[in-house]
Amino acid sequence: MMDGRRLQQPAGRKLPPMTHPADFNDAHRRHWEDAELLFAHERWSNSDQLYAFSAECGLKMVMQALGLPVDKTAPQERKYRQHVQYLWPLFITFVQERKGAKYLSLLPSGAPFADWSHDNRYAHRSHFQKSDVTGHRKAACGIYRMVQRAKEEGLL
Repeated sequence: MMDGRRLQQPAGRKLPPMTHPADFNDAHRRHWEDAELLFAHERWSNSDQLYAFSAECGLKMVMQALGLPVDKTAPQERKYRQHVQYLWPLFITFVQERKGAKYLSLLPSGAPFADWSHDNRYAHRSHFQKSDVTGHRKAACGIYRMVQRAKEEGLL
């Protein structure tokens, strides 16, 4: 839709999707790095989205290292194909059942992304304030530290 017209598919053919293999480690880090840059420039709406995506990828990376089966692009089991607000409680149960509970001490208690939604990527930037992002940033930072600890300990 470069010039406002819909991209036409050739007759009888579908355009291939641009789906690359999942790399939770790289996705976790690059979303975190970009979120920090945007946060520093007071771009609250996009930094908020990227903190949540960074958190989601960090959780999935640890889960994968603890045995979560992952296919080319996502966890194999549908219930784990969730954004962070739904993945958070699943993560806690998953790691507790797989001798990963020690990593939970690095995370904030409660459900820090319960008020976050990927649907807000469509919202106008005026709806976001620093105070809206700060809790998500803190939780994403905890996940970043958890990932670093898991790497230091040889889990990742």
